[in-house]
Amino acid sequence: MSKYDPLKDFLKSRPGTETPMSFPEVEEVLGFELPPSARQYPAWWSNNVGTHVGARAWREAGWKTSRVDVGGERVTFVREESRPFTVDAAPGASTGDAILLSISRLSISALRMIDDWAEEAGLDRSGAIVAILEASAAGRRRRMLETLSVGDMPAGHDSTAMIRQDRDER
Repeated sequence: MSKYDPLKDFLKSRPGTETPMSFPEVEEVLGFELPPSARQYPAWWSNNVGTHVGARAWREAGWKTSRVDVGGERVTFVREESRPFTVDAAPGASTGDAILLSISRLSISALRMIDDWAEEAGLDRSGAIVAILEASAAGRRRRMLETLSVGDMPAGHDSTAMIRQDRDER
């Protein structure tokens, strides 16, 4: 249980897509004063959940911060979109190669991973998902190649052909 759970519960119960709040209103919901850094640094209100329990609370509630005004002591929470979005197909691929993904079917952990990749690489969610899948595929291929012994490979065959054959047989 986090001390920021009252904010998470409050945001979960909110209708609409935006909830503008003053810092004193946030404190009223929380039942305690915000740390001084929340009033000094806009970064305190970032949506990066790494070790920030406040951010974790609003992100787990399905919201993110927007329009932070430290001087005016205001923040607007914006509901994360729950509508499906499309992971773009590769250039030159047919439109049917795109993947439709519903954010509401992903766990908070999966969303956190996607958003972390997006922030670190300067990508949107679609690009981050592609990068995560590509990294996973490369790791899987590397592990598969490590299990192949060069001595066991038939003459005239290469590992790439074997991997393609294995993939195509699935």
